Amino acid sequence: MIREQYESLKTGKNLRKDLIALKQELKQEEAREELLKLLEGDYRIFTELLGHEEPKVRGNAALILGRLGQEVFAAPLYEAYGKEEKLFIKSSYLSALAKLDCSEYLPRLKERLAELEAYQPAAEEEKHIREELKSLRAIVHREEPLKKHVFQGYDETYEVILTTGRQYQQATAEQVKNGDTTVLKSGVRVVTSHIRPILEIPTYREMLFPLNQKRLKPEPKPAAKALAESNLLELLDKAHQASDNYRFRLGIQSRMPLNKRSDFAKKCGFALEQETGRRLCNSPSDYEVEIRLVEGREGTFLPLVKLYTFREQRFAYRKRAVAASIRPEQAALIAYLAKPYLAKQAQILDPFCGVGTMLLERDRVCPARMMYGIDTFGEAIDGAWENTRLAGKQVNYIHRDFFTFQHGYLFDEIITNMPERGKTSREEHALFYQKFFEKAEELLTDSGTMVLYSNEKNYIKKQLRLRNGFTLLKEYSMDEKGIYNLFIIAKRK
Repeated sequence: MIREQYESLKTGKNLRKDLIALKQELKQEEAREELLKLLEGDYRIFTELLGHEEPKVRGNAALILGRLGQEVFAAPLYEAYGKEEKLFIKSSYLSALAKLDCSEYLPRLKERLAELEAYQPAAEEEKHIREELKSLRAIVHREEPLKKHVFQGYDETYEVILTTGRQYQQATAEQVKNGDTTVLKSGVRVVTSHIRPILEIPTYREMLFPLNQKRLKPEPKPAAKALAESNLLELLDKAHQASDNYRFRLGIQSRMPLNKRSDFAKKCGFALEQETGRRLCNSPSDYEVEIRLVEGREGTFLPLVKLYTFREQRFAYRKRAVAASIRPEQAALIAYLAKPYLAKQAQILDPFCGVGTMLLERDRVCPARMMYGIDTFGEAIDGAWENTRLAGKQVNYIHRDFFTFQHGYLFDEIITNMPERGKTSREEHALFYQKFFEKAEELLTDSGTMVLYSNEKNYIKKQLRLRNGFTLLKEYSMDEKGIYNLFIIAKRK
């Protein structure tokens, strides 16, 4: 295919069409190598097209040179970039240069970057200036990485929102020992001058900082102006004990279609750079601050700030996960809710342990004497060993089917995130729950407890009806839709 496209390109009859087709093919490494062999070191067919009269031919030729990735292309690409008068093509040259060593041209590229950052584009130019800026920054910051901020303002006073589900906000609020708390619809507002202990609470999802602007117009430039006039920069300077530039991305939570959200984020991000004198740099792929705009019922945006500059250690152990892994903050909430029913120094078993999160979070709230984890998925067991080592804990993991597991002594507790049905039939899954209860009854002591997190409420209730050996102590609905539930079950003597 590459040969045919190359031969067609040489005729010059359908330049744009052939260049676009070649560009697509060159996404594959095999195609790139094939074209390089055909060219035999003579690249003039592409370098000469950098001077073609049609802008899109020039742009596609530049992108192909970038994908071919030969260092000799840097000089003609930079020269063509400097001569290019069409704004919408300039970023194509830069995209190609970004794949090459262009350190020789770095001083002049930095000059161009400074020039564009000071430039106030007309409305019809803005999109192309944004694209050129993005490409220039990618090159310049690759050669001269930006400063990475680290959160320093631990002794300052902050208002934060700890996001949770809509049902157990109080569980998180109870763990705040230094600060004023207010329970919200989906979280907890905290005003505190002791933020370190807050960072250790495991049951919230995110920590967000509200701003003193509560309603932003759903228009890019007015929203950017309001953000610039808010306490956003004051917050960032206080948190990092600095007064320089910060890299950010805009996260838009809105009913807008995806393409409109993306367009809004680009326009608002660019305007925010201008409004803050470039103290905020829009860097969606390498950011340290997320400015999240959450659309309300009336259509305005609530701005919230998430910092990625904390040395957060809540789940530092969680380096490995698999697709079925439970979120660590959800496992922490399960352990917190189950705490009144957990025994210290108990012998614990997780029969579907995954990467060990349930066991480790259970041990956080109530230390165990001995913990065992079983799973049929070898990758999960490997991850569990690594996570547990990083947590500084001791768990015995076994790569085995729970239903064939045998042990020399009984367990005081089974805690687990029950497997989802997946592709199995309802009948097969019902049988799975039946076998699980039979095996659990065999492995638990007479006073044993089960802590089960499951999205199959009916199967669990059915087994409790059919069996005299277990009694339900407590049931929690764990999500707004009532799909997932937590069951605390005791074995009857």
